[in-house]
Parts: sequence; structure tokens; C-alpha cells
Amino acid sequence: MCWSGEASAVLATVGIGGAAYSALKRNPEPMALWVCLLYFASMESLQAVSYSVLGQCESPLNQLMTLFGYLHIAFQPFFINAVALYFMPKDAARKVAPWVFAACFASAIFMIVQLYPFAWAGHCQIGRPLCGDVLCTVRGEWHIAWHLPVNGILNSMTDNAYLGRGFISYPLTAFFMPALIGSWRFTLFSWVAGPWLASQTTNDITEWPAVWCLFSIGLVLAIIKTPLRAHLHVGEPWWRRLANWWEARRAEPALPQGAREAPPAE
Repeated sequence: MCWSGEASAVLATVGIGGAAYSALKRNPEPMALWVCLLYFASMESLQAVSYSVLGQCESPLNQLMTLFGYLHIAFQPFFINAVALYFMPKDAARKVAPWVFAACFASAIFMIVQLYPFAWAGHCQIGRPLCGDVLCTVRGEWHIAWHLPVNGILNSMTDNAYLGRGFISYPLTAFFMPALIGSWRFTLFSWVAGPWLASQTTNDITEWPAVWCLFSIGLVLAIIKTPLRAHLHVGEPWWRRLANWWEARRAEPALPQGAREAPPAE
């Protein structure tokens, strides 16, 4: 199988059209869903443009598309968590949303820091996603691959697939955090249909992120347009049940001094 710029353009059009329809129809879909779809469709638009300069590492357009692709990834946790919060009870989602989005902001800043070539940080270790010697979009095994000269911060985690192979802030905010706050069903589905499935379709680790973004359009469309959505909602999260139990315990009236257990009569 070999993907193409035309295929990316078609998929981007489907995603943008689906988002527009979901937002503008008589009974619009929840904003979190169609905005997430639009965001990932915009990534596929970037990839469609990238095909026109694929492998031309000196091309300003190639370099810009590569940089925009990285920045798009850095801000993805905002949109992933917006969908995760949608599948939670509304009052619980409102309580944790400020903390969730603050963590997403910190994650984006950290990924941008990893992009800057600090002399003290060295160069990324080959074998990490997105790592390359020059800023360039090239062909992978069947889709595009992004090469960026990111720095060597967290090179020691290159072999840790569960913690992002050095890009630790992304899995922490895109997967661990949504599961921790209670939206575990959506998190499990997005992990299986995203990074896990992408890793099964190519052996080029620098291609994984682009393939994953491609699959994300289908993932969000499936959530919006199929009965799958009904199965991704969760009940009251564990931390809310714990808080309710603690509040109920504190609200229990204390026994008055005179009501203490009297000593047994002789």
C-alpha cells in the first residue's frame, strides 16, 4: 500500500466536510467532537501539501510543513482531552477541565522546548519518533515521515514505548491523564485505533505519528457517526465517588460528650 497527496487531500476534505456538517446541521453535534475532527483534518491538509515537496529538504515549504506538523502534534492533547471530557458526567468534567487543560498547555510548552537545539541538550537519539538530522518531510514505508533535529532531552527514555520514547509529556496528557480522570473507555479506544494500530502498519518509527494522525480522522468520524459513541460514556469517576464518600463521612454528626458509651453497670 502506498499513500499519496491526492489521498490525503480527499481524506482532509472528508474530515473538513464532516466537521462542517456536524456543526451546521439542524441538531449540531457537540462542539468537542466536530472541533477535534476539524483539527485532525487540518493535519491531513498539511500532509497533502507536504506530498508536493516530499524529500526536498532544502525547500522552505517542506520545512514549514514539517514544523507545522510538529506544532500540531504538540497541541493535540487539548483536543483529545476535550473529547475525553465530553464522555464524562458534566459536573465532573467541569471540575477537572481547568487542571486538564493547564496540563495540556504545560505539555505543549515542553514539546516546544524539546524542539529548540540547546547546545547543552545535544541531539535526539535515532530511534525516537520525529528524530532526524535535518528538518524535512520524507517518504516513509507507505505514508510520510517527519524528521526534525529535536534536542536530546530525555534521550534516556528512547526505548520506553509507553512513555513516548522521550516525548513523555504527550502520552501523559493524551492517554494517562484522560484515563486517570475517568474517561477510560475513550482512552482505550483512541490508543488502540491510534498509536497501536499505526505501529502495526509500518516499521518506520518516524512515520508512526503521521499514520496515527491519518487514522485519527476515521477515529473521530466513527465516534460522531456510529453507535460507538454510546459505549464510550462513563459513569461517575472514581475520584468523585471518593470525594462524595469523604464529604458524607465528614458530615456525619459527632456524638455529644454525654452520649459516649457508659461503662457497664456492676
